[in-house]
Amino acid sequence: MLDIVFGENAGTIPAQSLQTELTNLGVSGNLYLGYPVLSTADGKVFVDALLVSESHGLIAFDLSSKIEGGRPTDAEKSEIADRQNQIYASIYNKLNTHASLRRGRSLAVEVGVVTYHTGLAEPFEDGEVVATPPAGLPQVMKRFGGVPSDVLRPLKAAVQRVSTLRPPNKREHVVRADSRGAILKRIEREIANLDNWQNKGAIEYANGPQRIRGLAGSGKTVVLALKAAYLHVRHPEWRIAVTFSSRALYQQFRDLIRRFTYDQIEDDPDWNRLLVMHAWGSTRESGVYSTVCSHYGIVPVDWRTANERYGSRSFEGVCVELNKAIAAQVDKPAVFDAVLVDEAQDQPTAFYRMLYSVVPRPHRIMWAYDDLQNLGDYEMRSEEVLFGSDAAGEPLVRLRNEANKPREDIVLPVCYRNTPWALATAHALGFGIYRPQGLIQMFDEASIWPRIGYEVTGGQLELGHRVRLQRRPESYPAYFPQLLDPADAVQARVFGTEEEQYEALALAIRQNLQHDELDHSDILIVLPNTYTSKKVGARVMSALARAELASHLVGVTTSRDEVFQRGSVAITHIHRAKGNEAAMVYIVNSEYCHGGFELSRKRNILFTAITRSRCWVRIFGVGEGMAGLAAECELVRGHSYELDFDYPSQEQIEKMARVHRDMPEHEKRQWQGKFTAIEDVLRAVEAGEVPVDALPKSIRDKLGLETDR
Repeated sequence: MLDIVFGENAGTIPAQSLQTELTNLGVSGNLYLGYPVLSTADGKVFVDALLVSESHGLIAFDLSSKIEGGRPTDAEKSEIADRQNQIYASIYNKLNTHASLRRGRSLAVEVGVVTYHTGLAEPFEDGEVVATPPAGLPQVMKRFGGVPSDVLRPLKAAVQRVSTLRPPNKREHVVRADSRGAILKRIEREIANLDNWQNKGAIEYANGPQRIRGLAGSGKTVVLALKAAYLHVRHPEWRIAVTFSSRALYQQFRDLIRRFTYDQIEDDPDWNRLLVMHAWGSTRESGVYSTVCSHYGIVPVDWRTANERYGSRSFEGVCVELNKAIAAQVDKPAVFDAVLVDEAQDQPTAFYRMLYSVVPRPHRIMWAYDDLQNLGDYEMRSEEVLFGSDAAGEPLVRLRNEANKPREDIVLPVCYRNTPWALATAHALGFGIYRPQGLIQMFDEASIWPRIGYEVTGGQLELGHRVRLQRRPESYPAYFPQLLDPADAVQARVFGTEEEQYEALALAIRQNLQHDELDHSDILIVLPNTYTSKKVGARVMSALARAELASHLVGVTTSRDEVFQRGSVAITHIHRAKGNEAAMVYIVNSEYCHGGFELSRKRNILFTAITRSRCWVRIFGVGEGMAGLAAECELVRGHSYELDFDYPSQEQIEKMARVHRDMPEHEKRQWQGKFTAIEDVLRAVEAGEVPVDALPKSIRDKLGLETDR
C-alpha cells in the first residue's frame, strides 16, 4: 500500500499524476509530496516528491524541470541534469551523516533521481539522468532495487528528521543491561520513526485551517514543531507565530524548531519571522495577544487588571475587548501569515476569533487539541464554534478530509507517553472507579471511552449498565509491555509524616541517579497543590540537598520558561508540569487529592500528574488520605488494570457534578462553619450537656440516636 503525505505542492498536476501512476502500479511505501527541504553550499533544495519503499528503494522525483516540447532540447537536458545532480547531492550528503545508513565509504541504499514530466513524448536517458512521462514510469521503476530490511527503519527516521527532533540520548554512562537507563535507551531507539498519523500531521499542508488532535502524549507538540519549522523553511518571508498557554513549553518549542530547521538549512531559524510566544504575553515578553494589541495601537491589558474585571475568564474578557476594537478598524495589514496553537483546549473562543481576523486568507491557523487534558472538560469545541459564522449564518471554517488531499482534521490515536497501566490508573483515580464512597465524576457520553483508546471486555458501555474496560492494544506502542513491568510502572507509598516522605523521596532519586543510571532530566517532581508549592518545594529541595542532590523549583529558583536543567532535578507545581513529561515522575503530598471539597478538580490534578510519566510514576503521600489512594491503586492492579464499574445514569452524573463542583472560597468557609456547628452539637450530646430529645426527630432518626440515652 502506498501511504501518501501531502505537502505543499500536492495539488499540482504533476504531483497528482505521479501519485495516481504509482498507486496504479501497486507500489508500496511512503510517498512525500513537497518534502523534504535540504541544503547545499549553493542554497536550499526543494525535493518535489520522495518515495521510500522497501521494494523500490529511495527515489526522488523532479517535477519542476521545464520541457517546452515533447522532447527536451540540449539546453533543457542540461538543466535537468543540473537539477538532478543537485537533488542527488543534497540527499546523499544528508543520508551520509547517519552512521546507520553507511556501509564502509558508501551508502547502504541507492539514491535514485527521476524527472517526471507529463508533457514528455517518451522516456529518455543520458548517462545517469533519467526522465519519463507517465506511460514510461513502469519501465523506469524497474531500474531501482529495494532497501535492505535493516536499513528501512533508520532510512525513514532520517527522511522524517526524527533523529534530529528526537535526538537519541547517548546515555554513555549506562553500563548495566537491566537498568532503568538501559530500558530508556532502548525505548528512545524504538521511537525512531513518526507513525503514519504523526507523519501526516507534521508535513501535510492544507493551506488553511487545520486541526490536530489526540490524547496527551500522542505527539502533538512534536508534530506542531515539525510543521512550524517546515513552513518557515519553505516560506522564510512569512511571519509565523507558535503559541501556547503553558510557559514551560517555550523551551521545548524553541529547541525542537531550532534542531529541525538546522537539519534542513544548516542554519538557525530567523526568530524575527518565526515567533515562539505565549498566547497572552507580559511586560517582559511579547505574546500573541499583546502583539495584536500593538499592531492595532491598543494598550494590552495585564493579567492583574483583567483578573479584577473578569475573574477566572480574564483572558476571554480581554480577547472579547480586542475583537471589538479590531472590528472597528478596517484595511489593517495582516499581523501573521500563519499561527500554530498548542494546548488549543485551554484557549477561549474569543482568542480564535481574534486569530481569524489577524491571519488573512486562506487563514493558515493550525491548532493542536488535547482530546482529554482534563477529565471534567472533554467536550471538544467544533471549528464552527471556535471561529463563528458569517453574516449569512454560514460557518467561517469547516474542516474536511477528502480523498487524495491533505487532511484538515488529523487524529493521533497512539499514546506514546503513558504506559497503559499508568493511564488506566490515572483514569481510575480521576473518576474514583474503585473509591469506596463511589464515583466522583464520569463522562456523560459513554462513546468517549473508545475514542480515547479503551475497549469493552465485559458488560455494556451504556449509561445505567455495568461495564468493564481496558486499554486497547493498538492505543500504545508494543515496547511498553516488552520492556516494562506493570507492578514497577505504577507504585503508591504511604508515609507517616511529610518529612519522612521527603527523605524517602531523596533516597529514591539518589537510587535513580546512582544505581538506575537515569539522568537528572529523566526525573520530575510534581506538587499537586499550587498554593503551597513554594513552601513545599523549598522543603523538598532541602531534603534533596541533604542527600547531596541538586534541584530547582521551576519558575522560582529558575526561569518559568525552562523546566529541565542539566545536573539538577526539576520540581514544579501541576500547572507548570502540564505539557511536559519525564521518564520517572514523583507526585508528593498526593493526599491533597483524596477527599474534601472540589474533589473533581483535585482528582483531575492527580490524573494530569500521573500522565506526565513516560515509564514510571510514584504516588507519594501522607496519612489516611494517602492510604485511601493507595488502596484504590491496589484495586486497579488487582483488576489487571481494567476499569470495572456501574456506569451512572444521567441524573447520577449531574448529581456528582454538583456535589464535587468547584466552589468559591466564601462558600467553602460557610460550609466549614456549618460542619463546626454540627460537631459542637454532637460533642454536647456526647458530653451529656444537651438532651438527645432536644434534637429534632428528623436529625435523631438520621443519626440513629435514641431519646432514652
